Amino acid sequence: MRQMIEELKAIPGVVGAGIYSSSEGLQVTNLPGIFKPERLNVVGKHLTKLYSAGRLSFTDLTDLTLNYDESVVVARELDKQLLVFVFCDPSFNHNLLSMSFNLLQEDYRAGSFSSEVATVPPLAPAVETSEEKVITEPDGPLAVLFDLMRERLSKILGPMAAFIFDELLEKWQQQGVTDFSRIEELISALNSEIDDDEKSKKYRQLIEPELQAFQEG
Repeated sequence: MRQMIEELKAIPGVVGAGIYSSSEGLQVTNLPGIFKPERLNVVGKHLTKLYSAGRLSFTDLTDLTLNYDESVVVARELDKQLLVFVFCDPSFNHNLLSMSFNLLQEDYRAGSFSSEVATVPPLAPAVETSEEKVITEPDGPLAVLFDLMRERLSKILGPMAAFIFDELLEKWQQQGVTDFSRIEELISALNSEIDDDEKSKKYRQLIEPELQAFQEG
């Protein structure tokens, strides 16, 4: 499987790729270190859900493409359990990638690739607790604010932004009441993920008008 994604990475404009199993999680990746396995597992899970939903409306669905300001994510199912996805620059050659996907899929179905996967650092097992805290989706003005904050984050972190934001938002909700009075805690968590003072300042500038508008009602 490592061979599969190394060939995809050789395509101009492709940053890297990964293979996700719906039953076993992330199998292999050659993306830069900033793309943590934990994040890519979330990416794979979301892409799998989107692919399944899309197939209900489009029976001939092949590639799933998500466009962002600075990056593009393209995914293709190898079979019902396995999904390959790539992160690309906006200028990538879609036709060349699609053709490479076709060849890869044919070789995979013909058994040309070893089933052995490259080592991916194991994820920490989920800790089971006796009490599950139910998280409800925010609604009203606060939901609108979160949507805007998520969208602004994509200008800083690219295609990973939505997944990162949703994960941190869920943790933030688990730690206390879902209220604007705690918004700085969420922003602080986002800044930790951005991990760059200049980018954090830029993100603050992008969301400050929205924060002020919310406060003013």
